[in-house]
Amino acid sequence: MQRNRHFTFAMLLLIFAIGDVAAQAPARSPAQSPPAQPQQQPQSPGQPQGQPLLVVPSTPPPGPAVPRVDPELPTVELAPLLQRVERASGKRFLIDGRVGPRVYLGGVEPNDVTYPVLLAILQRNGFAAFESDGWVNIVPDANVRSYETRVVQADDASIPPDEFVTRVLPTVNINAATLVPLLRPLMPQSAHLAAQFDSSQLLMMDRYANIQRITAIVRALDVPPRNRAP
Repeated sequence: MQRNRHFTFAMLLLIFAIGDVAAQAPARSPAQSPPAQPQQQPQSPGQPQGQPLLVVPSTPPPGPAVPRVDPELPTVELAPLLQRVERASGKRFLIDGRVGPRVYLGGVEPNDVTYPVLLAILQRNGFAAFESDGWVNIVPDANVRSYETRVVQADDASIPPDEFVTRVLPTVNINAATLVPLLRPLMPQSAHLAAQFDSSQLLMMDRYANIQRITAIVRALDVPPRNRAP
């Protein structure tokens, strides 16, 4: 009987001790609750687990080619114009892919365009024409110097003024190198002019009309020096 009273008293002490510990523990407020874990984004089947998604912007497609001719000017289709000139002149044309499909005629009627007039029109649209292997090649004038134009030494009235040709012009009484700074400003950027020192020759590549003009200037300058008074 006495043992039962001791056991009951011990249990009561244990219950009071547990209650006192629970009362001393601080209550957790809602603000102290652990932060919610971010929701994982669904990953694509081919994406590695745990790797960030790298977004690379796609390269925009290239824009349309800039026309060589002012769009405000009246233009015509180049292909029918070339076909008409081919039938009338017997020439055959090879067109560079960078040549635009339309050209500005500059006030010339399409039915009045002959082969020499066509070359003049192309020159004013930023293109150059030269003959090679029986074909008339039409290319941007900025690239014509890298092509093999025909070499014309003697004057030929059958060559149109606006066809690009090459000429080697020797000098006798004057050093050809001294003429280069004098003559280069008279030639367009698309032309070529150089001097050969050993044999005193000028190498020129330009429209045939300008080649003739430069030739006349060189011949006027290449004269014997006047006798000087002692």
